[in-house]
Amino acid sequence: MPANPNTLEHPIIDVDVHQRWRSPEEVVDHLPEKWRSYATGRTGGKTTALMPAGLTYPFHRGVNKRLEAVPEDGKGTSFPLMKEQYLDRYPSVEVVNLTFDIGQEVAQRNPEFSAALTTAMNDWVARTWLTYDPRMRTAIVVPTELPERAAAEIHRMAPNPKVTGVLIAWNPFGKPLGHPVYEPIWRAAEEEGLPIIIHGAAGETEGGLAQTTAGGLPGSRLEWHTLLQQPTLAHLASFVVHGTFEKFPGLKVLVLETGLAWIPNFFWRLDAHHQEMRAESDWVRRLPSEYLRDHVKFSTQPFELTPRKEQLIEFFEAFGGMDQLLCFSSDYPHWDADDPFYVASRLPKEWLPNLFAENARSMLRLLPVDSEQEVHA
Repeated sequence: MPANPNTLEHPIIDVDVHQRWRSPEEVVDHLPEKWRSYATGRTGGKTTALMPAGLTYPFHRGVNKRLEAVPEDGKGTSFPLMKEQYLDRYPSVEVVNLTFDIGQEVAQRNPEFSAALTTAMNDWVARTWLTYDPRMRTAIVVPTELPERAAAEIHRMAPNPKVTGVLIAWNPFGKPLGHPVYEPIWRAAEEEGLPIIIHGAAGETEGGLAQTTAGGLPGSRLEWHTLLQQPTLAHLASFVVHGTFEKFPGLKVLVLETGLAWIPNFFWRLDAHHQEMRAESDWVRRLPSEYLRDHVKFSTQPFELTPRKEQLIEFFEAFGGMDQLLCFSSDYPHWDADDPFYVASRLPKEWLPNLFAENARSMLRLLPVDSEQEVHA
């Protein structure tokens, strides 16, 4: 048989693939009775109960997904479609890291309801998507407004060998993530060997204390999507200033879906203000960029487009070490998902082994699992 033309010579670990339930009952019906009654009794019922507080972009057909990747009834996502359109098409895919549909359902006004939802969501993915295919792995969500409860949820889910990291999907305090209020979460993640995963913004929504953009609320999806890196910059700077990586030297952070071209400028600016940081913080003992290079990696999606592809490479090469910072992500099934061959065509060939697999191996917790497990899809 001829070789599959879609097989890369490198294995692929995809750090960002999205999944969503087909109906709200899949999650709501597995809540404790108290919160199940609470959810079904709210105006709008179960569907409204799973909408993040303040979110202005509803999850319906065509808003953030490729139309061919959405089931005919427009509800949720489908593993058979993912298998047909992605896994079967690219046999090099070794691991798929699931990150919910960003996970912002945990952004609830009632923190106890949020905590109950995180448990239900994590149990849902464990009993569904993780049983569909041996390549499936998942990040888990936690109730960030209750840091001790979030730590307990990390410890509860950590024994599952298919759990890869902790997805921060809600910024309830309006503080950048380096703030000490979040430290119980970082401590638990470090203890379990799980990275923190920040997807675009870390759950900043229009109705929360932390906004997605610094200059005011975005008035369109174009603004929102383009400016997602703004809160990410605040989080990374605060990790340095508050000494997060000094206090938790084993903690790792994976940043998803914020673009790449801003990274060199951000690192350079932090280093330029190194002395001011040291004057304010006893925890800044190294160059900020050294902390970030040692503890943080970034997904490739979305790639910035330059008039010539060589321009982006030249910029990254002037920065240096970019090949150690990038992890491949397709962002399937979102409308701007990236084909692995497209990503491979944009970067030097010698970067590809690290980009497609080795950087992700060093970031995600990828424990051995039974590759012969029964498939239930």
